[in-house]
Amino acid sequence: MKRVLFLTTAVLFFILALAGCGREQPAGDPEPSNELADPVQDDLFLPGDFESPSSCGSCHQEIHAAWSGSMHAAAWMNELYQPDYQKAFTETDGATEIFCGECHAPIAVRVGQLPPSDGSEFDEISKQGVSCDFCHTVSEVQKPFNVQNVSSPGPVKRGPRDDAESPAHQTLYSGLHTDPVFCAACHSVRHPQSNVAVIDTYDDWLAGPYADEGIRCQDCHMTPSPGIGQNPGRSATIGGAKEREHIATHYFVGGNSWMFSRRGYDEHAAMAEANLKAAAELALTGSLTQDGLLLTATVTNVGAGHSIPTGVTYIRQMWLEVTVTDEQGNVVFTSGHTDDDNHVDSEAIFFRKLFIDANGNETSKSWLAEEIGYDRRIPAKGSDEQTYTIQADGTSFNATVRLLYRSTTQAAVDGHMAGQNERVPSVEMAKAEIQILD
Repeated sequence: MKRVLFLTTAVLFFILALAGCGREQPAGDPEPSNELADPVQDDLFLPGDFESPSSCGSCHQEIHAAWSGSMHAAAWMNELYQPDYQKAFTETDGATEIFCGECHAPIAVRVGQLPPSDGSEFDEISKQGVSCDFCHTVSEVQKPFNVQNVSSPGPVKRGPRDDAESPAHQTLYSGLHTDPVFCAACHSVRHPQSNVAVIDTYDDWLAGPYADEGIRCQDCHMTPSPGIGQNPGRSATIGGAKEREHIATHYFVGGNSWMFSRRGYDEHAAMAEANLKAAAELALTGSLTQDGLLLTATVTNVGAGHSIPTGVTYIRQMWLEVTVTDEQGNVVFTSGHTDDDNHVDSEAIFFRKLFIDANGNETSKSWLAEEIGYDRRIPAKGSDEQTYTIQADGTSFNATVRLLYRSTTQAAVDGHMAGQNERVPSVEMAKAEIQILD
């Protein structure tokens, strides 16, 4: 059987990140080094070596339905990814063509249908992003970043069961498929020239408390919803598939509720909102001093095994919206509200990561990242505190603070979907209110 290892050293655009919690790294698998691999691309596979997801769906109906609505399935066709992919391609003279495409269209890269970057050579299987046969024929992850995995397509399908039987294909137990290292191949990305951690979900989890507790990516992102860790049933409808206490769900939900809703996958959207609402808690304290009204908001990451936000944090928006009124109900202070065009107050307190380019300018373009310029995210089981000093006369005030989230900015949508009048909704992750008296 052919085995192909794909390693690339082009410049990065961005990757749709869904998640990242998990367990400890297996013994003998060293922590990621800073060494970047040399480009290696051995023999390509042939179109048709990877099977269509529809052929899997004939037996694995529920799994296929869940995957079909996932961001994995939309990885290549995503209407927000494509414009930036083409922009990155242009601004780097094509250097991102394979580097970005390898995560968003891995089969296309492996069968030689990418390049060209416009996808004009893609067959229907390649268009379907990160699909069943790509994941279930990965036989090795050589390093847990930048898609350094080995593909072994063919009749053998790899998965987490050592007693699985199928009339349609051979089965092979794969401990790799139960390990966060499997997810790390795409959900840990380093700029191949500057070595900046563009996406650090896996590394972040590995350094945090969830890894020590043995909680894996799969335990959060392949289960029904926060607090519900079991999905009993059968993985297939034919072939005598065994009844299991848990069948790993394939919704692969993170926090991108807007894109799910926009594409008509309401169940996925509801799960994403549940993830967001379970991720953080918000607490307020306040006092009246000679300097004015002091209001302190503390955000604690109580539900995510990685920092929040994670993944492509440079295009996400997570921020504090603050409203303070006096005893007559008059608004005396606001921060983080949206304007008539749905843009978030630029002076709001944002939790995100931004980069510095070669000219020393702050940028959200990951392909230009020379270093990290701004990084204010909330680590797993960690907190972030923000104090507002407000000049206001009075003896009684009411304050309301909300932690809000958007999958992307309104400015990005205005640019990518011009004329469609799309307005990005804000999801309330947490809310707190307090009365402050003299």
